[in-house]
Amino acid sequence: MSVIKRVSGVSYVYGGEPHRGWLPPGAAIPLPTPVHRVTLDITIEEEGPGYLLIITAQGDSSFASDSWFDTLTGAESMALEWFGIAPDQWQYASEDPELGAAR
Repeated sequence: MSVIKRVSGVSYVYGGEPHRGWLPPGAAIPLPTPVHRVTLDITIEEEGPGYLLIITAQGDSSFASDSWFDTLTGAESMALEWFGIAPDQWQYASEDPELGAAR
């Protein structure tokens, strides 16, 4: 795998979801899920014939994810949809010696 692009320091908040679903009559309504604030590092890496969008939280190993896409555009579009990362926010591996060393 080789890193193609990266964005670091993306603020993200998740949780706070209210209870959904059936409760028996008279039952207490559960509290919303806890709210978590994390700072994300997001990379796009070449993986065989496709691309991996890899999301990791700085200092929180419980929040990590990856998704495979058959096109670079697909990975970029999902990063925009999920995290609001615009095309001009990506840093290319060729512009960062540290990323180039990961190749």
